[in-house]
Amino acid sequence: MPSEIVRLPAQTQQFPELLEWIDAAHPGHISVLDVGGGGGFYDFPAAIRTRARRMVGVDPDPGVLERPWLDEGHQALVEEYAPGAGERFDVALCVYVVEHVEAPAPFLEAIRSLLEPGGSCFGVTPNLWHYFGLASATAARVGIEDWLLHQLRPAELIEAYHSPVRYRLNTVRRLRSTALAAGFRGVELRVLEQAGMFETYFPPRLRWAPRGYSRIINGWGRPQLFGTLLFRLTT
Repeated sequence: MPSEIVRLPAQTQQFPELLEWIDAAHPGHISVLDVGGGGGFYDFPAAIRTRARRMVGVDPDPGVLERPWLDEGHQALVEEYAPGAGERFDVALCVYVVEHVEAPAPFLEAIRSLLEPGGSCFGVTPNLWHYFGLASATAARVGIEDWLLHQLRPAELIEAYHSPVRYRLNTVRRLRSTALAAGFRGVELRVLEQAGMFETYFPPRLRWAPRGYSRIINGWGRPQLFGTLLFRLTT
């Protein structure tokens, strides 16, 4: 039952890293379930498309019905889609999705039921115990999330991809324990602390803060405090 944490170098690019991980674990043409496939703010799914013989998306966002890289789209929660699904997949993707999940256990149980034996769920998500995760979760909890985002990010960018956050699955411990309880046999994590991923949320005169944090955390090496969690859950 693999369960390990790898600290990635600070210069690592998250999406190429995730793509290489998928290629190494599942070489060849694979069937892919893109959970949260309605989002259009990054092109990572298009890169997966070149490796997939079939690609299905599921997301409450209606954008899932329009994504050109999908063979089929379903506007639904994965928990709603799973019971009637007529197929299983080699790989499930959860790219910047689990921070929005309301009920972690049913969510992971649904994904587990949709994977072939030997299949994997790969994902990327912010870490709750990082300053970004704590600030985002706190803002959501006190009801100022939308106001704060509009102070920091362009309105068109917020409208393109923002959904309310919950952060109920966003720590090393919580992700591992919930995945194992949901029936996954292994949990592998890679953690990344890269200042550039968070600098744009700071005014220019304060960007020394994320850079300083990144230097300290990369030197100290405590994976529980790195900003980004990349994970693989195996059946």
